Amino acid sequence: MFELELGGNKYAWDSAAIISLFSGFAVLFAGFLFAETIAADPIISFQMFRKRLFAASNIVGFLTGGAFIVATIYIPIFIQGVMGGSATNSGLLLLPMMLGTTVAAQMGGFLSSKMSYRNIMLIFGVIFIGGIFLLTTLTPESTRTTVTLYMIVTGLGIGASFSVLGMSAIHSFDATQRGSASSTMAFLRSLGMAIGITVYGIIQRNGMTSKINDTFASMGGAPQGMTSDDPRAILSEQARASIPGPVLDKITSALSSSIVQTFVWALIPAVLALLFTFMMGKERMALPGKSGKPDHAAAIKTGKPEITLNEK
Repeated sequence: MFELELGGNKYAWDSAAIISLFSGFAVLFAGFLFAETIAADPIISFQMFRKRLFAASNIVGFLTGGAFIVATIYIPIFIQGVMGGSATNSGLLLLPMMLGTTVAAQMGGFLSSKMSYRNIMLIFGVIFIGGIFLLTTLTPESTRTTVTLYMIVTGLGIGASFSVLGMSAIHSFDATQRGSASSTMAFLRSLGMAIGITVYGIIQRNGMTSKINDTFASMGGAPQGMTSDDPRAILSEQARASIPGPVLDKITSALSSSIVQTFVWALIPAVLALLFTFMMGKERMALPGKSGKPDHAAAIKTGKPEITLNEK
């Protein structure tokens, strides 16, 4: 991630620093794979990925994490930098999305015993794509009510993945392996978020810089304080107050355009996640029957041995 962040910015892509970082990553990653392959008790067991449901769940979690972090990071920046909201208000306006996420997570957990994991994720995956698509339609003229509604839709779309993917990841394993399966899912989701914010941060920054340079090319360059190294300086209220109105409007338009462009790119992992959801199969959670034993009828429908989450 360092080479992606610094390459083309602080250092040229063919510089010794960037080449060294890429080389170091390749060596360390190869060493990690080798160590995990021969370890008796590996941190990440690659044998687990032979289970289709587990592998698909982790891929979907990785991709949705990368797309979701874009909305989480750039909606507050849009509200603060484009709409002129304060840092506190822009953070508080994430609450509608978090509310939608919480509601959808509960719905996903409730539906997991009635529908297959795949069908649940397909439904909410479409909603998530719809939410990201709505974010791509934002403009400087958009109202806060509009932004709030779009955030709720996005939250509803991603929320179910937090509960459903957690259950689907451990579905194919017995109690001795569920801890490892669950932690692998959490790790890959977090990794997707980390990579996502790095990649999309580069996209947003470059888009902002390019737009500003194009806009002010006839004026001899961007205004002082709006260099390519710090394209989001207008988030500061003091900086906004010191910039003439017409100039601020152009800079705000550039910021808005770059953020919307980033949301467009975020559609790619969201759509890929939906496609990988089809690999998850027909399994669903089997609840204990009235006798306290697993429901064999549910297991027969799924074609898999019954798996209960309350097994001791």
